[in-house]
Amino acid sequence: MSDGVDAPVVASAAPVGGRIRDTVLTTVDLAATFVLAAECALVGVQADFDLFGILVLAFVGSVGGGVIRNLLLGEHPPASFRDWRYAALALAATVTIVAASLALGRVGDLTPPLAVDVFEGVGLSLAAVAGARKSLDYKLNGASVVVIATVNGCGGGILRDVLSARVPRVLDEDFYATAALAGAALMVVLMQRFKLRKDVAGAIAGLAIFALRTAALLGAWRLPHLR
Repeated sequence: MSDGVDAPVVASAAPVGGRIRDTVLTTVDLAATFVLAAECALVGVQADFDLFGILVLAFVGSVGGGVIRNLLLGEHPPASFRDWRYAALALAATVTIVAASLALGRVGDLTPPLAVDVFEGVGLSLAAVAGARKSLDYKLNGASVVVIATVNGCGGGILRDVLSARVPRVLDEDFYATAALAGAALMVVLMQRFKLRKDVAGAIAGLAIFALRTAALLGAWRLPHLR
């Protein structure tokens, strides 16, 4: 019998087999996968990897953050290993970049570094918002949401840089992880303080992350360094 109080209805998220289904989250996650896979494939082309190496870099870099996120949340196996669309999008992005390289010559010489960074900023925004949304679906506290969102946004880039024998950007690139942290914190505040819907808060947070990252690139903003 009802006690007179209607139970809250969650339209986009519902537990299924111990996991949470969220259609919007899946869409954002897949979009982030394609964007980050294309950016990682471009890094592989610039580093003169072979075709298999480019594909590995694209897949690992595009889904790495999401895999870490799902493991932290206790989802086994991670979504990228259960859903064929993640691998398909990574493959499609790789094929696109390789085809462009063959058609245009040396993509690395033709692509401005700032354009690559801005493209990466789009992937960072999408991935961080996906991490924040996933954490909120699990009813985590605000601090945990911010941490997991940042890991989701930056985790794939760390793996990409390690495989490319580069110092991970998160360690020395100004306003990279910082942008993800700020955007995730903004999303939490908008939802918990101002009671905005998850979709609206996520869109605002994503735009804020991209704007902060792009402004930092254009303005050469720097956090304090010891030297």
